[in-house]
Amino acid sequence: MTPAFFHREEEGLGTRLLLSPLALGEVLYRSAVRRRLRLYEAGRFHRTRAEVPVISVGNLAVGGAGKTPIVLFLAERLSQRGRRVAILSLGYGRKERASRRVRPEDSARVAGDEPLLLARRCPEARVYVGQRRDLLAHRAVEEGAEILLLDDGFQYFALERDLDLVVLDGGSPLGNGRLLPRGPLREEVSALARADLCWLSKVDEGRAEAVEAAARLAHAHTGLWPIRSRYRVAGLFRADLRTRVEAMGLGPVFLFAGLARPSSFQKTVTSLGLEIAGASFYADHQDFSARELRRIFERAERAGARHLICTEKDAVRLPLELAEDPRILVLRIEVEIVEGKERLDALLERLAGGSAA
Repeated sequence: MTPAFFHREEEGLGTRLLLSPLALGEVLYRSAVRRRLRLYEAGRFHRTRAEVPVISVGNLAVGGAGKTPIVLFLAERLSQRGRRVAILSLGYGRKERASRRVRPEDSARVAGDEPLLLARRCPEARVYVGQRRDLLAHRAVEEGAEILLLDDGFQYFALERDLDLVVLDGGSPLGNGRLLPRGPLREEVSALARADLCWLSKVDEGRAEAVEAAARLAHAHTGLWPIRSRYRVAGLFRADLRTRVEAMGLGPVFLFAGLARPSSFQKTVTSLGLEIAGASFYADHQDFSARELRRIFERAERAGARHLICTEKDAVRLPLELAEDPRILVLRIEVEIVEGKERLDALLERLAGGSAA
């Protein structure tokens, strides 16, 4: 989970004094970010141009913006257009450093949770993980890719892109507006000028005035109004991610997840009409051991819940022996565009051609 002060719009004097050491870190971080960008702009660092179109999906703030569901949405749309898609990911949290193509049968320890989820949910796309995504791009093209999706690519300058999408979390578009480590921003807001288009996710979860302010900001920097989307529940599943379960009659449930911002998860579960008896939330990309799951089961039992619910990203990190446990349920969500679909389709048509199914 990200620190609460990252998303606190107003702070008292005491809080500002307490966090003042982080303000010094923010100054140093800003200087380093600006220097790195200047070096790339001056041609001091090499940038690779892939042989096929590249769409980058990134963000301005750390954690919880909803990039992975959007990457999945784009991969499915492009596949429907008849294009061979490859997704290039850093594979954050995996235990191996070697580059690899992710297979659905891999474990999260070797592939990373988000790349593994993408490989399982969109088998039509090939997913690659590695530190050097510019090298992954060449490998993907050699293996037949016709269009590349660069996951978390806004700050990855080593690979040129043809479309730069920046995702802003509708629940907290810019957080407290401060750079790391004083706030959630990876770059200053002016960096949005590098983007071709912004994408406001989870627009139904934020204050209307904050969402509209973010939309105006995106338009001012890119010249285009942002795509707007929300989450739609695609169903509850067993931990095997194949067996669908009905929400009716489950009784109180207990939530567990490793998420940067778990509030969105809670709201989505509540929208199903389920009673939440309790929750255990962890840092993003938490690796759940069988021992920790036993503790969670014990907390759920004390709270009067018979079932646990987690996200799909958490489910791919569960120990294999628990994948068939009927007490563990998984919430599957999908992206639903509420504004800007025609604009997005036009951009995909320009880059990929074909027609959506």
